[in-house]
Amino acid sequence: MHCKNCNTENMDGVNFCYNCGKKLSNIKSNTKLLSLKGFVYKNIVLSQQRHRNIFILSSILVLCSALSVPLCKGLLDSFNIAMDLVRMSMSQQVAKSALKSQTELFFRDVFLRIILIAFFWSILILTLIILLYGVVLLKKQSRKSKNMY
Repeated sequence: MHCKNCNTENMDGVNFCYNCGKKLSNIKSNTKLLSLKGFVYKNIVLSQQRHRNIFILSSILVLCSALSVPLCKGLLDSFNIAMDLVRMSMSQQVAKSALKSQTELFFRDVFLRIILIAFFWSILILTLIILLYGVVLLKKQSRKSKNMY
């Protein structure tokens, strides 16, 4: 939504322009989903608790990084063990059923670790995008407010 007074783009649903403070027309948005820009404006740029929100996003970033490192290391170990069990079951005739169940367990572990790593990395990337976008928007807002005075 553009302000008619200063032609600044504001997020949908706000009542006043964040640049000049003039009242905007009350055009309600029918969409319930927030865009990334609207989310970042609302929760970081315009929020009074922006430092707390940035801290929470940074904590999520650190936590996902810390959780994904041991998962990646364990993924390699589990895959190597599973492949060793496959090689053993091909070369020996004894206890094939026991080796098969152990092999299935380790491949299940590998599959689960891949899913968890993908989950943590997707959260990590989304959080990083939100943080970087928020920092860029904060810098733009601070430049605009410095130019006003």
